[in-house]
Amino acid sequence: MIKDKVLQKFGQLLVSEVRDEAIDKYEMIATGTMKSVSATELHSKLTNFTEDQLSIVREIVVSSIDDVIHNFLWMLEQHDDDVDLLCSWNGDSDKENIRKLSDGLSGEIYTEDGWIAKFSSYKENY
Repeated sequence: MIKDKVLQKFGQLLVSEVRDEAIDKYEMIATGTMKSVSATELHSKLTNFTEDQLSIVREIVVSSIDDVIHNFLWMLEQHDDDVDLLCSWNGDSDKENIRKLSDGLSGEIYTEDGWIAKFSSYKENY
């Protein structure tokens, strides 16, 4: 039970603090609410796009973010001799290797009961 909670906590952090934050950044650029120079330059390039074109751009952005997360998790799976990712539950001193808690980390993000469906604010594709 604790091991499952460790894996779910890792998934929740990965989805909310990596995936959703990246999508949030795109949303702020697209709506013009991010005011950095690079963000305003990107926003000005998007202003001539139609709603359909913006929808396609957003779909590409979200898909690319998901691919990066998938590839990161796949890399962790493939390099078990080189990389350990240790996590604990509620500050517990016993640490669990995330890779060993899952039968396939890269698959944890997908499906109707995967990490994106459980933890993301952006669930439109799941």
